[in-house]
Amino acid sequence: MIFGLFSLVLLSSSNMVWQVRFWCLMLMTFFCLKYLNVDVWGIVYSKYLYCDSVSGILIVLSLWISSLMFLASNYSVKNMSNKSSLFSLVVLSLCLVVILYFLSTHIIFFYVFFEISLIPTLVLIIGWGYQPERLQAGMYMMLYTITASLPLLVSLIMLSNLFCSFSMLLVYYLNCLDVLYNVNVLWFFGIMGAFLVKLPMFSVHLWLPKAHVEAPIAGSMILAGVLLKLGGYGILRMMSVFFLNEVLFSGVFMIICLWGGVVTAVICVGQSDTKSLIAYSSVGHMGVMLAGGLSKFMWGWEGAMLMMISHGFCSSGLFCLANLMYEKLKSRSMFLCGGMINVNSIMCLWWFLFCIANMGAPPFVNLISEVMLFCCMYTYSYWFIIIILLMVFLGGLYNLVMFVNTQHGSIMSFTNGSFVNVSSEYLLMMLHFYPMLFFMLNIGYLNKIILF
Repeated sequence: MIFGLFSLVLLSSSNMVWQVRFWCLMLMTFFCLKYLNVDVWGIVYSKYLYCDSVSGILIVLSLWISSLMFLASNYSVKNMSNKSSLFSLVVLSLCLVVILYFLSTHIIFFYVFFEISLIPTLVLIIGWGYQPERLQAGMYMMLYTITASLPLLVSLIMLSNLFCSFSMLLVYYLNCLDVLYNVNVLWFFGIMGAFLVKLPMFSVHLWLPKAHVEAPIAGSMILAGVLLKLGGYGILRMMSVFFLNEVLFSGVFMIICLWGGVVTAVICVGQSDTKSLIAYSSVGHMGVMLAGGLSKFMWGWEGAMLMMISHGFCSSGLFCLANLMYEKLKSRSMFLCGGMINVNSIMCLWWFLFCIANMGAPPFVNLISEVMLFCCMYTYSYWFIIIILLMVFLGGLYNLVMFVNTQHGSIMSFTNGSFVNVSSEYLLMMLHFYPMLFFMLNIGYLNKIILF
């Protein structure tokens, strides 16, 4: 898999057909479906590469979303001759780095791949962004992430010296033998800081809406579908390796995350920009996921993993819908894009399906993840039931507001009378929709989620 991705990176500067890259990534995704059936012991590939049930599903998600990035950028990059070879190089390099991050067991390699993923993301935003503010958005993202990354490096080196090993597998087994499992609160902040920014947790999330609004469709897809999961995966992995879930301060983080989910839901209700609304909803969903991971319950961890997977497909699909509307109307404002059901009724169906999936309605796998996480929150503290009810109500409200404002109402006078949808757009939506619906058949996969 890594050799194939590396070969595609080397061949991306050639005149290789655009669709060939898409289908190569799709084939790699299907080859990697075996990771959904690995047992709890995982697969050891070398001294530094290891795959278990957690990293395996995220590798499949990364390859799937990376292939869909080529399909979504077919008009804006390939048909417009907008540096398509360089775009392919950036997308494939980012996919390779992310997969190596998920496979790494050496702590320094783990940190290096985590940081290198910033560079292709920054190139995507600056090189193919829509607005002049994309430089400012890239600067926000770099400043937030790099500021929190230096404490991560120092903490990882100090903890590795404490255990006399840079191997996460060996450190985990030492923890299982109750060898030096008491971790200082400062180390908890140092290790978690970079991952909380990448997730992002409420209060360090301001870079995300800016980056999403200025990024091209491929940048928004990889940000929502994969790069936010780097933070979630890092938190779950570090808590498992260094036994950080024993820190009592995690309850404060849970309160911040859940309250941040309510605040961002209120912000979503007042948004007029569709991409900004979807970006703020990601902050709320990732906040619930982080609260489940910090709850110390197995249902919380399983629900957090399922939330990352379901959110990756749902949020990426919503960004694709917003981009398709932007390409036809040249506007993302919900006040100017009303009445789409009258001129583009088939896309109205896709808007409806993804909006109800985003609010956690059946029959989508999003419902299972939210039920597991909300039950876990209630078990942790019955006071959380108030915040849970608020989040459920506001989540349904802002998704309903987005659907009604874009699909119903009167048509603006500047709107064309008919829209032409090509088959690749329907294929793009179907490939986002299919995993969300049929992952329900493999829901028993969650029983195998035991880190290391």
